Amino acid sequence: MKLFWNCHLHSDSFWGEYHYKNSKMWVNDILKSVKFDEINDIDEAQSDEKLIIIDSEIYKKKIFYEKLLDKNKKIYLIHLGDEGGKVKKSFYSNFLHVFRTFYFNNFANDSKVTCIPIGYKTGPIKNSINVNERKYIWNFLGTIHGASRYDLMYQNKNIKPNYINITKKFGSQNSLGPKEYYEVMGNTIFSLVPHGYYHPETYRLYESLESGCIPIIENPHNFFDTFLPKNPIIKINLWKESREIIEDLNSNDKKKLDLYNSIQDWWSNYKLNLRGEIKKKLNV
Repeated sequence: MKLFWNCHLHSDSFWGEYHYKNSKMWVNDILKSVKFDEINDIDEAQSDEKLIIIDSEIYKKKIFYEKLLDKNKKIYLIHLGDEGGKVKKSFYSNFLHVFRTFYFNNFANDSKVTCIPIGYKTGPIKNSINVNERKYIWNFLGTIHGASRYDLMYQNKNIKPNYINITKKFGSQNSLGPKEYYEVMGNTIFSLVPHGYYHPETYRLYESLESGCIPIIENPHNFFDTFLPKNPIIKINLWKESREIIEDLNSNDKKKLDLYNSIQDWWSNYKLNLRGEIKKKLNV
């Protein structure tokens, strides 16, 4: 089985380059149970062998896929991005199976599509500091857009010490680099996770889980109960709830540690089961 990264090719795209640079660690994590040979040239894949192709913004690559699908019918697609759900569902019928990020209800009962978490960005992740010995009580690293994120800041601004880095846009010049970002995450107790720009999911949730933070996530329409069933993550509807939760847990080290362990155990088991499901779908 061959694996080919195409997201940064055939299109001049911020997101294509972003996924190629920042999603490899996550993709390799969930493919840990699968044996494959990564190739750098699509012509290295023979027409009669299975191919995993990793891509984003596929609606911009019509000609590439017309040629590829004419040559090879044994293709699995890992579709990154597509937060707005732009892909036409009929396009997925060209593949043996599709693993796509950003869950939408219309894919829930599709036997050829598996929705996977968007995952975390590549970097030197740190999760070695005991949750009761971390420097920052909470952090927020990202852009402020919409009333929800302003309220997040307002409701929790007096809980200190905290670490706040407000950026103008996703990936802007004042964003923290991977090393500094994960140093902050790995030294923070609670990570506040508002919903994304178009979709409830954000990378921040999975970066928090990898870094050993206790995430407090905004849960519109109970999205995370549907997509990540039976998870022990703290979920809220309004940010005023977060202040009370943080103050309560931060005053009880045992309760905080128990919750941390519960979340970490769940996340480890979730990834283990996801790897098994992917391996089964790939028939390897």
